Amino acid sequence: MPSDNIYRLKNLGLPALKQINDLATATRLSLGKINHLTYRTEHLYTTYDVIKKSGKTREIAQPNRELKAVQAWILRNILDKLSSSPHSKGFDIGTSILENAAPHQGANYVLTMDFEDFFPSISANKVFGVFHSVGYSKKISAMLTNLCIFKGGLPQGAPTSPKLANLVCAKLDYRIYGYAGPKGIVYTRYADDITLSAQSVQKIQKAKDFIGTIIADENLKINRSKTKLCGTKRQKKITGLVVSQNNVGIGRKKLREIRAKIHHLFTEKSNNYSHLNGYLAFTYGVDKKSYTKLYRFIDQMKEKYPASAAVTMLHNKSSKT
Repeated sequence: MPSDNIYRLKNLGLPALKQINDLATATRLSLGKINHLTYRTEHLYTTYDVIKKSGKTREIAQPNRELKAVQAWILRNILDKLSSSPHSKGFDIGTSILENAAPHQGANYVLTMDFEDFFPSISANKVFGVFHSVGYSKKISAMLTNLCIFKGGLPQGAPTSPKLANLVCAKLDYRIYGYAGPKGIVYTRYADDITLSAQSVQKIQKAKDFIGTIIADENLKINRSKTKLCGTKRQKKITGLVVSQNNVGIGRKKLREIRAKIHHLFTEKSNNYSHLNGYLAFTYGVDKKSYTKLYRFIDQMKEKYPASAAVTMLHNKSSKT
């Protein structure tokens, strides 16, 4: 490996892997084991299908324990030290569905799109490009790529896949923003969910067609059935959150649903506390106003039903937070 590449890797805080022995040493595995994991990856996954809301199936590929441990090392020591684009709002520290939805607050028109078979569509060549671009040799880049791919693409189930998808899609993000930004169109991406918003429907409609060509050029495919344009008379929902002129949150419908679950827990002697606590914790993270309303309702239920086990079992972060 040229000395300037080693300097570049060290400057980025990345391990200077010059040969396969270096990875074996870094991961505390034998050279034979690393070779086995690198060149036998196709046989080291357990696959199963999950049914999507559309009724179609998605293949989940879970790496075995040893391969997953090496992937976790790659994620922690290499990938997490590389920056995704500022337009990517998922799978990185400090990003969330709230960070994805908030920039679109106040927009008159919102266009949401997503990709078909997102992870498998990220090819091995593009993954190789991520490792090679930061300074790793072709041989090391190929080895790291082999450890992270399955059937020629990113496996949904490997810890490295989300961050690699973000890094690969950085070029896509900058291309879309290069078109949208100067036209006053707001753009964000959360994993395979793309959102664009503007005050003019004409801008959004033109963007939809042009951005479609960019996406196709990046060898990704839009899921047409889930493409949605919301105007001034329709509720705008972005990655599960309702976006209005003045607020981003869970929305009135979800708030009523959670209130009903709370009431049921206190009055019907249900014991599904973990399920409801999950809803409360989620609300606390994305919508403090609604969380405060919910906890006020919980306080009312506690006063009305003091003997209920729910008094001590529900999520108890301060409603003043």
